[in-house]
Amino acid sequence: MHQRIPAIIILALLIIGAGCTGTAPETASRTTDYPDLKTPETSLELKEYVDTSAIWALENGREEAIAAFGDPSGPFVTDDIYVYALDYSGIALALPFQPEMVGEDFMPLLDASGKPYTEIEIKLAESGGGYILYHYPYPAGDQPQKLKISYVRPVDDTYWIGAGVYTRDDLLITQKLRAFVDDAKAYALKNGRDVAIATFNNEEGDFIDGDLYIFAYEYDGTVLAWPYRPDMIGVNRLNATDPFGSHHIQAFMERAKSGGGMVDYYSVNPFTNMTDLKISYLTDVDGTWMLGCGQYIEPGQIVLRT
Repeated sequence: MHQRIPAIIILALLIIGAGCTGTAPETASRTTDYPDLKTPETSLELKEYVDTSAIWALENGREEAIAAFGDPSGPFVTDDIYVYALDYSGIALALPFQPEMVGEDFMPLLDASGKPYTEIEIKLAESGGGYILYHYPYPAGDQPQKLKISYVRPVDDTYWIGAGVYTRDDLLITQKLRAFVDDAKAYALKNGRDVAIATFNNEEGDFIDGDLYIFAYEYDGTVLAWPYRPDMIGVNRLNATDPFGSHHIQAFMERAKSGGGMVDYYSVNPFTNMTDLKISYLTDVDGTWMLGCGQYIEPGQIVLRT
């Protein structure tokens, strides 16, 4: 004959058994799912790095996102690439390798070339996002300023984020772009200025290759060649500025006279009708005029680091 077990004993056994199985599901701690970020090497991968971080921030809230972005050993630091965050007045919210600068106003700061990089970044973020080239301290050693290209974008209407790749002139000036300009100079020296300028202005000529074309200036700032803007031929643009106030034409002259090289600025991309970052390679021709060619930095396979 079976004896009935009192209900109080059954209840006690259930409580003890529950304690032996570990923490109950309803009291388990939540684990944040961070994105699996890979080191970006191209312009597209850099944009994706920032876009992925912004999406995560929206899903997890501002407070948690700022804390994660500011952690130097956290999930948003990959090698020497990291996410930084500022508000639209220029106040730093997250800087994993410069925590002492959090709360500081970055708006007045200039890079080594005199560029107001935060002011430009905010304008880019307010317009939906974009690339910027500037000099910024490297997150190691004594943090010397190095050339950096960042992509920035809004998270919400209270703050924005960015991430950058430390890069080099010889990567941004691709072999194709350099060869295009060098061939144009050789053509001008062989055939003379008048023939060369006529050729450069010919939209069906040999110096139009997709979005690449040769432009040319007198050293007083007068336009000699601009195939897509024949209305500008003969116009003096020495004091012209880009949409962010940079005197890029003057920079063209200085760079060409000093042996040639790179100038970055913003221009309306005729293929997208968007204001995009443009990298131009300039060279002197014969001491009396200069020519160059530029390439827009867009989300694509432009290699930014090796």
